[in-house]
Amino acid sequence: MLFKKRNLVIYLIMLPGLSSLAQTSYFGNVATNTEKIEKFKKTTTLFTLPYSGYKDIEKYNEAIKKVWTITPYKIIKPEELATYQRAADYSFFYLDSYREQIDTVKNLNLVYALKVTSPSQKPNLMEETTLATVTLFPDAITNLQMMLIEQSYSKRAAKSKQLSFLYNQATFFNWSPGFLSGYLKQINDGLLSNQIRGLDYSFYNTKRLPKLVNETLYVPEYIREVFSSQTAPLTQDTPAEEQYRYKLKFVSNATLDSLILTKDSNIKYLIYTKRSNDKIISIYDSTDGLLIYQIFSFQSPNFSMSDLNNIKKTIKLIQ
Repeated sequence: MLFKKRNLVIYLIMLPGLSSLAQTSYFGNVATNTEKIEKFKKTTTLFTLPYSGYKDIEKYNEAIKKVWTITPYKIIKPEELATYQRAADYSFFYLDSYREQIDTVKNLNLVYALKVTSPSQKPNLMEETTLATVTLFPDAITNLQMMLIEQSYSKRAAKSKQLSFLYNQATFFNWSPGFLSGYLKQINDGLLSNQIRGLDYSFYNTKRLPKLVNETLYVPEYIREVFSSQTAPLTQDTPAEEQYRYKLKFVSNATLDSLILTKDSNIKYLIYTKRSNDKIISIYDSTDGLLIYQIFSFQSPNFSMSDLNNIKKTIKLIQ
């Protein structure tokens, strides 16, 4: 794996056979992971960030500290990974990609993955186990560049160049210190309770979601930008009584980060994640980082007003 910041090679990372359709996925009660989960809980978790994120390292540290209790942690630079990867006392969060084939269609998915290593049966090689992932939403240029790299190089060389691109140049709409705090809350609590989350995970909190009737739902500005760039589908108008009429407020990622990470924060915010040809709509409560709503839509990647209307329908169903 090559990183432009330093021309340093570290071990290639693969995600064979991984299916992580939810915004955050974790694999705590997979039978083959039982011993590795216990090993993981005794490690120090090393977090890496895209290089552009290190200018905000204090915010990322605050975001992690707010929710990450399962292990001690430390934020390091990507080129430092090679120093730790052969040691048994560490687990790692870093950017990665993996291919998934559905019928005849091959999709390239980008993730922020939590891994532990253990000695392999092959001499001088380490075996890697993925314990959790966060699904990332790249912009069009990132998607294009990742595919062009894959088509232009051998499998091993392409993997190395893709990882370098992810850390140096990639853009992710659903990535920021505040967003990361919500993702890590789900992973932290899921692994602590030895649970598993994957496939088309959908969920709503019957107590907290209905509070949106009287509260503001904060929506990151990128959702409006992505929505406005899409071709409007030919659909029938939604009846007024079914439309989302509760309070909405569009804010920048930076503003939303401040609202999420401030002391005694108490807001609810929406995250839209486009994953290949699918989408995930999630709502988090910043009070404790809890996920209070999520819907996975297969083969329906674009954000639409119906996604907001479905939130209202769910609230009405609860009430």
